[in-house]
Order: sequence, then structure tokens, then C-alpha cells
Amino acid sequence: MNWLQAEIVEGIQKLMALRLRNTPPSDTLKATAVVWHDVFSSRPIAWDQDLDSQRIKKGFTELCATSDSWPSPSDFFRVLPARKQALMLPDNTNKSYSPETKKMVTDLLNKMRRNVDGSETQR
Repeated sequence: MNWLQAEIVEGIQKLMALRLRNTPPSDTLKATAVVWHDVFSSRPIAWDQDLDSQRIKKGFTELCATSDSWPSPSDFFRVLPARKQALMLPDNTNKSYSPETKKMVTDLLNKMRRNVDGSETQR
């Protein structure tokens, strides 16, 4: 089983544990996971474990928190958080920056990364 299948199975198991209205029978867990995986695979998304594993978990957690009845895959995609965008410096192939400017930008980006990752607390 690949990581995407594992995330889907885990999320569906959590939803099934809630016994929401219209929950499929437990003996259809495998078939339900196959259908959900087919839907995920049909989306124009290049699934990446590093970029998507946590957001898939968060999507299923959001469904568990907000659903009154068994959700559809389309409900999942409505609550799926966006991917975190990597902070990048602009292409400077045609420009020359001073060492001081490069250091200032690098320090600023590092500080922004710490804030985005949550590793720096608010003061």
C-alpha cells in the first residue's frame, strides 16, 4: 500500500468510527477506500508525500469535525488545505547584489520560515 492509500484508509477509518448518518457498512471499507483513491488519483494533482500527507490528514480531521452525514470525496476537496508555498528568492541571474543585501535577504527569509513553521513564538 502506498502512502496515499494509507492516508485515505486512515481517514476513512476515522470517519467510519464516528458512525455518521449514511456511513457505509464496515464490510465495505476496502471498496470505499478504493473509490476514494480512484477519485484522488483522477484529480490534476501530482500527489507528493512531503507536501500532501499532513494536509490530507487535516482534510479528514476537518470532515470529522464538521460532517453530520457521510461525506463525499468532493466534500473532502472543499476542506483540503492548500499546499504551503516555499519561500523563494527571485531569479537574480541578471543582477548582482552586494554581500550585505544577500545577507539581509537571507536573514529575512530565515525569520519568515521560522514564523511560518511555527517554531518562533509571538513576543
